[in-house]
Amino acid sequence: MTVGGKEMRARSTPMLMMAVLAVACSLGAVPASRVVCGMCEEPDRFVRLQVSTKDRHAESTQSFSHPFLWSVEQWKPILRSIYVQKRGQGALFFPGPNGPTQPAFTPAEVDYLSETLTRAFAQAQSSEVVVFGLTSPKTQEITEITTGAWFVKDTQLHLILGNYREAFTMSNVRELLWQDPLHMIAGALYEFVPGPYQSLPREDNGLGTFLIPEAPQLALAYQQLSLGAPPVDAGHEKGSPPSAYPDSSLEGKLQRLKQIRDDGLITDDEYAAKKKALLDGF
Repeated sequence: MTVGGKEMRARSTPMLMMAVLAVACSLGAVPASRVVCGMCEEPDRFVRLQVSTKDRHAESTQSFSHPFLWSVEQWKPILRSIYVQKRGQGALFFPGPNGPTQPAFTPAEVDYLSETLTRAFAQAQSSEVVVFGLTSPKTQEITEITTGAWFVKDTQLHLILGNYREAFTMSNVRELLWQDPLHMIAGALYEFVPGPYQSLPREDNGLGTFLIPEAPQLALAYQQLSLGAPPVDAGHEKGSPPSAYPDSSLEGKLQRLKQIRDDGLITDDEYAAKKKALLDGF
C-alpha cells in the first residue's frame, strides 16, 4: 500500500509518462529559451527566459511590458503574498473539500526566486516570459517538481503554475518539464487563493496555446504589494533617501536599473544597453 496520494501518483508515473510523451510529440518544437545568469541555471532549479508564441507552430509573438526592473527586496513581499490550496478530489465527478491554505513558495524558494527573477526580468524582451522550475526531494525515491512562468502586462504581474508539487520518480519527466515548464502533467491539482491586490484572470491573457488553458493563473498588482518592502540599500550608504519617483516613471525605471547594476545583478554593458533602450523608448 502507498503512504499517500503523491506516492500513488509517483507509482503511476509509467502510464503518465506514455501520455506525456504522446502529447509532447504533438506539440512540436518547444519555444526557444536562454539562460541569463549562472545561479539561474542549477541542477535542481532554474529561472530562464523563453519566447512566448501564440501558437507553437506560428511565428507571431506576444508583447509584454518587459524589461521589468524590480529589486530583490521588492520581489520578496510579492512572493510571500502568494498562497495556494489543494483542490478537493472526491468520488467520481463530485469534488471533495479543498486542502488547507499554504504559502506557494518556501523561504528558500523565495530567496532564490527573488534573486533570479530580478536578473531575468531586467534582461527580458517584450516577446519573452520568465519560466522557472523548482525541485524538492520528498523521499529517497520521490521528488516534487514545481514549474511555471511569469510575465508583466501593463500594471499587473502574472504567475502561471504549470505544475505544483508534482511527485515523480522518473528522470524523463523532469527532463521534459525542464525543457517545457508550462506543460501540465497531471492537471491542476492546486489552485491559487487570491489575497489583497490579487485576482484570478477569467480570460486568456494573450498567451494563446502557449499555455495550457487549465493552468492556474494569478494576476498581482505588483506596485501595491511591494509598498511594504523596505528600500533597497544593499551596497549603498546608510541614510540614502528612498526614490522620489513613481516606479512607472522613466526616472523611477532608470533609478531601479542603476540599483540593479550597483548590486552586481547585471554587467556595465547590460546596464548601458538597457538604459539606452529606456531613453530611446522615451
